[in-house]
Amino acid sequence: MNLTRQERWLLLGTVAVSAWLCLTMPVFAQEAYYWSYAQYPDLSYFDHPPMVAWLIWLGTNVLGDGVVGLRLGTLLCGVGTGWLGLLWLRDLGCEPWVRAGWLVCSLAMPMLSATHFLTTPDPPLVFFWTLTLFCLWRARDGKLGWWALAGVAAGAALLSKYAAAFLAVSGFLLLLADPAMRRQWRRPGPYLGVLLAAITFLPVVAWNVGNDFESFRFQTEGRWSKAAIGVRWLGEFVGGQIGVIHPVIALLIPVAAWWVGKKALRRDMPATWLLATGLPMPLFFLANSLFIQVKINWLAPCFLPLAAIVMTWWSGTGRLQTHVRTTRVLTRVMLASVVLFAVAAPMIRWVPQSSGSSWSGWDEIAARAEYWEEQLDKRDGVEGNVFFFASGYRDAAQLFRALKMHMYVMPADHDFEAVMAQNVFGETALQFDHWEPTASHIGQNAIYVLPRPDDRPRELEKLRRHFKSVQKLERVRTMKFGWCVAEADIYEAIEYRGPQKSQ
Repeated sequence: MNLTRQERWLLLGTVAVSAWLCLTMPVFAQEAYYWSYAQYPDLSYFDHPPMVAWLIWLGTNVLGDGVVGLRLGTLLCGVGTGWLGLLWLRDLGCEPWVRAGWLVCSLAMPMLSATHFLTTPDPPLVFFWTLTLFCLWRARDGKLGWWALAGVAAGAALLSKYAAAFLAVSGFLLLLADPAMRRQWRRPGPYLGVLLAAITFLPVVAWNVGNDFESFRFQTEGRWSKAAIGVRWLGEFVGGQIGVIHPVIALLIPVAAWWVGKKALRRDMPATWLLATGLPMPLFFLANSLFIQVKINWLAPCFLPLAAIVMTWWSGTGRLQTHVRTTRVLTRVMLASVVLFAVAAPMIRWVPQSSGSSWSGWDEIAARAEYWEEQLDKRDGVEGNVFFFASGYRDAAQLFRALKMHMYVMPADHDFEAVMAQNVFGETALQFDHWEPTASHIGQNAIYVLPRPDDRPRELEKLRRHFKSVQKLERVRTMKFGWCVAEADIYEAIEYRGPQKSQ
């Protein structure tokens, strides 16, 4: 690998911290949602390409549905990103301090740290994005093997998340600005890379063709359907990025990018590459934030070059030598951020959940929901006449996964009933709309799980409109150290009337 001893130790530390977080962090609702993807293997899905589902399917089939199987792909992607990032920065000519500093930043920057343990589309996106950059730099001399690998990596990045399309923007800028890359216009390499990227991406295209292009439409016109100019989303975007990049690094990026930009104007190729791969996406979404909400994780793949820009500026301007004490302080702040996060983050399982995502209590909730389903089955006397559901796709996904985990201790001949989401109420439920047709459950009974019940009284109104009768069975509370961290009401709902609102 040609890494320095310091880099090897830092990389080993990255593996250790990533593995610790993978094992100790609770499973979040969004992870359970992507786990649900993997229960229905497909070429693609409604709101994301399939790579995250494929990785979960592989991990859980080898190691089970616990956190080890769920996060195996994430761990490998996170460690792979660290290793490839070091190799790419080394090839760019960045000095060892810059490379080591970047590796520390990869865990100190909250969003990059999350790609080491959270199972979402971002870890494979960041990994394949970094692999593409590494291969493109190696392809500057025209070797077809590197161009081919760059194309496959770019296609795999697109299979991870549509944001990988910005690789095409960066690649085009580099083909214009880098003399070695400009020579490739007359060679087959770039065209081979584009062809292989397109072929790799074909599963997503095929799925969209068979589903009225709904995924493409959801991520384009769906995002812009309620666009309106204003500063609300802009302020949220800027403030959010300062937090997820890391305040110290984020506040230095404009100054560092200006300095690196002046180097790029003097035809410094490493500086040109850092700017071309780090700035297009942030600038694009900065402009978008004047009209629509830009989620805080959308910039994750460009954090590598952005952190490298800051490190290069600090070293290249002589501050590394003249501001020794400041450098030490900042280094300690970064390291302390890593240690503090690794120690404190797993404690989130003891934090009460008020709204949005959830991460605790689902084992208890699923066990009680399964108990009441058995009681309803016994009274009803009709096998398979009961389904489970929750009124949000995140809650439904957590219930789905927890029920399946609970089934591991059930008799082998126990059937696993369907789990539905808010599509039971005739509302859009993202990928859940593709799995279980709601009309097929008309006339059946249901066990309904409502987390955070005191904050969601309107959900009961919907429930009563869509079933003949509704009865609350119990409230499940998960207690930690004497306080409630999660609670949910479980209801028995008799004779489903269908997704349309009753008159």
